[in-house]
Amino acid sequence: MLENSKISSRQAVFLMVTMIFATVILSVPAITVKHARQDAWISVGLATVAGLLIARLVTTLGLRFPERTLFEYPAEILGRWPGKLVGFFYIIWFLHINAGVIREYGEFLVTAFRPAPPLIVFNLMAVAIAAYTVRNGLEVFTRANEIFFPLTMGLIVITSIFASGETDIQRLLPVADVDAVSIFKGAMVPLAWFGEIVTIALVIPYLNRPRESHRAAVTSVLISGVVFMLVVANAIGIFGPDLIEAMVFPGLNKYRIVNLANFLGRFEALAMTAWVTAGFVKISIFYWATLLGVSQVLELKDYRSLVLPVGGVLMAMSMLDHPSALHLQHFEAQVFPFFALTFEAAIPLLLLITALVRGKGERLG
Repeated sequence: MLENSKISSRQAVFLMVTMIFATVILSVPAITVKHARQDAWISVGLATVAGLLIARLVTTLGLRFPERTLFEYPAEILGRWPGKLVGFFYIIWFLHINAGVIREYGEFLVTAFRPAPPLIVFNLMAVAIAAYTVRNGLEVFTRANEIFFPLTMGLIVITSIFASGETDIQRLLPVADVDAVSIFKGAMVPLAWFGEIVTIALVIPYLNRPRESHRAAVTSVLISGVVFMLVVANAIGIFGPDLIEAMVFPGLNKYRIVNLANFLGRFEALAMTAWVTAGFVKISIFYWATLLGVSQVLELKDYRSLVLPVGGVLMAMSMLDHPSALHLQHFEAQVFPFFALTFEAAIPLLLLITALVRGKGERLG
């Protein structure tokens, strides 16, 4: 292994939930509601069930190679060069996903702050902070996330409670009025986000108890799914499906209607702090994953020399991958689910089947 970090299964759960929730709460509610209307919460429930299956798949595969990551064991399963090619594709995937995360957070901050600095300023700030974070290794930003996690999730729960006074249950009715195809279409996008639990395949070798990775992965998806389902139902009850469908960031609008007390001012300032912190954690996780992948595929001894070059690539991709916010929204709604699930479910499934047929790996969990 490239570093000696060790984290607990609880820290892994906090990390995975933060990673999923950091962006799923931004634009996904609007995309899901567009398909499933007032039944969007049902779509989220279906996505959660499917996400649990992905969590089980990924950890079953990972526990056959408990001392190796997703970048390493494909070579043992498929052979040196085919395996390295798979690892290379995962590096590209993590780069593209992270560039999209950076761009989305930049667009979110530009929308939230008026007047706002140029988009490139927010993107550069995100990459710079993440670069500093990943140089210190997995254990450091995992412990930092352990501190901020209760704040982030607490604000989500508190917001839903205080916003409940604006909820009209009639906006959630009639239940199951949308056809099954639309509900399944609505489930595809949140499933792609829940499928990011595939990242735990990089963390298993660094768990102090690898056998607990099954439980950690399942718990992470379950928490993310249940809370997100409540968030979506709450948002529909407040705004109704027509209004949510027209919003870019429904969560931000929900925070804006919450005003706790005069001395606290608008509650959205606290929410922004939590969201931005969660966003930096997610960017750091995917940044670290890319560095780890390049180092392991190229068989380097250390990834710290790659921090700045990879940061430069991320910065460029965050500005060039999507020429506009509209393009990013289209990508998330139409392309991302298929792009993501290929790497989150299809490839791991093929690797597991091949490993079983060829008798590769061990049975640990």
